[in-house]
Amino acid sequence: MEATKLAIHDALSNLRQSDFELFKWHLSNGGAQHKSIPVGKLENANRHNVADLMVQQYDLSNAGRIAVSVLHKMNQNDLANTLQGELPKVPEDVSAGGGASSGAAAATVSTAGVTVTISSANGGTVKAPVLHGGVFNGPVNFS
Repeated sequence: MEATKLAIHDALSNLRQSDFELFKWHLSNGGAQHKSIPVGKLENANRHNVADLMVQQYDLSNAGRIAVSVLHKMNQNDLANTLQGELPKVPEDVSAGGGASSGAAAATVSTAGVTVTISSANGGTVKAPVLHGGVFNGPVNFS
């Protein structure tokens, strides 16, 4: 499970049921601040489902930020601050920041033109970024 999703789930687990329902209401009535999640998807969703839906709707980088924002709107400031403190520690955003590796491996990342070079030798393993839902111009090489 992605660390961002787990951090959101942990925060939601600290809400009483009535507060959790209010959190879902805020997600379905996002207005201009974020794209709303349809109320039908949230109606019977439990805490696991809401964390999953948030990551699907907003992606990993925005889901945590939106959860913090909603918690602040609900005056759950301690919980929002705790969640916000957990988010920078999350190492799973490999696609945004590089690669995680073990063994004999190397990773090079740049963001301006988005260049990612990852290599592994002598049985090392590399967790590489995932190409997902985008338009890719130029060479994309896998070997």
